[in-house]
Amino acid sequence: FKIRGAYNKIAQLNAKERAAGVVACSAGNHAQGVALSCKTLGLRGVIVMPRGTPRIKVDAVRAHGGESVEVKLHGDAYDDAAAEANRLVLEEGLTLIHPFNDPAVIAGQGTIGLEILRQRAG
Repeated sequence: FKIRGAYNKIAQLNAKERAAGVVACSAGNHAQGVALSCKTLGLRGVIVMPRGTPRIKVDAVRAHGGESVEVKLHGDAYDDAAAEANRLVLEEGLTLIHPFNDPAVIAGQGTIGLEILRQRAG
């Protein structure tokens, strides 16, 4: 469901935001969703992950994002990586794609609930 939230948010960006690109901080599925969304929509993306993120997750983000996405390993913990993502927002004008604290992300993630209800209603 993470890709649904990331894609929904990114798809709603205006032309100026799209041109600047996006940044996300995540060591898991949200990072992969943002990466794939950037590749699909043709946007520049930066994914900031803590240095201790398992290689399999880093490689998955790189594979999903292709040339559209830069993976930046920063800091020892999530909070360090989040601080770097926020710095990129301020200094480079990137739009932060938060993993859960954003109405567009929440709405996109929530579509899985609707899908489950529709399938159960049969």
